[in-house]
Amino acid sequence: MFKIENSNQRFLTIGIPTVRRQQSNYFLETLDSLLNCTYQENIPNIYIVIFLADFNATWKYEMANIIEQKYSKIVRDGTLQIIEAPTEFYPSLDHLNHTYNDPIAKRKWRSKQNVDYAFLWLYSKELSKYYMQMEDDIFTVPGYINIIKEFIEEQKTDWTCLEFSELGFIGKLYHSKYLEKLAKTVLLFYEEQPVDYTFLYFNILILQGSRIIRRPTLFQHVGFHSSLPGKIQPLKDKYFDNIKKTLHGDNPPAKVHTTLITSPDFLPDLAYSKDDGYFWAHAAPVVDDTIHVLFDEPQSLEKVVILSGSQQHPTDKIENGRLDACLSVKISGDNRIECFNNIFLGYSEDGTFLADNLEMKLNKFMVTCLKVTFTKSQQWWLIIKEIAVFVSKAH
Repeated sequence: MFKIENSNQRFLTIGIPTVRRQQSNYFLETLDSLLNCTYQENIPNIYIVIFLADFNATWKYEMANIIEQKYSKIVRDGTLQIIEAPTEFYPSLDHLNHTYNDPIAKRKWRSKQNVDYAFLWLYSKELSKYYMQMEDDIFTVPGYINIIKEFIEEQKTDWTCLEFSELGFIGKLYHSKYLEKLAKTVLLFYEEQPVDYTFLYFNILILQGSRIIRRPTLFQHVGFHSSLPGKIQPLKDKYFDNIKKTLHGDNPPAKVHTTLITSPDFLPDLAYSKDDGYFWAHAAPVVDDTIHVLFDEPQSLEKVVILSGSQQHPTDKIENGRLDACLSVKISGDNRIECFNNIFLGYSEDGTFLADNLEMKLNKFMVTCLKVTFTKSQQWWLIIKEIAVFVSKAH
């Protein structure tokens, strides 16, 4: 395999074990997504270690050559490393303990997978400050390395593992200093349980009492056929949504208020912010629920667009709503907003509000607040992925 002498410790190592699959193979698409979504300035700060973990030597040789030819530049400079394990590294995979009522084939598969992880961690333990575990059937979002850096910097207390996916063992980030201990722990229980369970116990042993999951998550599982022959695994991360702002409104300073139940991970202001992010209410809207966009200063408006729902959650949209421009408001002590002198701008259509030519509709009145009112109760939760407000340029 293509091993490199590593002299410079980098910021992050991404480890990906892969084996032959009887059905679809997602590995090259996974690698493309990870590389294409990494900004060029971040490439010198990462390693990607590919562990060809199948016992079939012919397949490993062929796959290594495919990778080397397709990604020759980063293989040569050591950013992309391809490794294999000696067969003697593996303990016996026969006569394994009968746990979780799994059949023999599954027990052998998950036990070998535990040993695969351990070998990958021991190889990677000194390459970088941090290590992130990846599977070979995922895709990610542009700029994910910078998002990971920002999430690390946001942590105010000591941590063992940060998670960037809800699923299995995808997107789990560790301090590299813990990799040898993690490898030994997983090897100790390699035949008892899958790594999906063992890593949670390990985190507790290193004094992290609860999971720290970044939402929205950064990695989505795309595989349908598991690497275990015959196993179907159509898992999807419900907190992953590759939602990018596309309208680029003027969005003058404002605060967004709502009567809907909110989550600290998906606050209403995220839909109005010019940065990526969205509002996800954690309950279905009921009749007369509201969302207010309260401007810091009254505005002369030209157009308002509000988009709801998403590709992953198409039903989480505004089903029945109306949009009004409020010329004056009253705010009570409990942040209750009352709007007066309202001008009707339109009803939602397929989850979208589009109100344009507002200079004519508003008769040049200055708008203090925009108000969305739900006119019927809904069955599904709500995602507002973008609120774009365009101000009038005519004075």
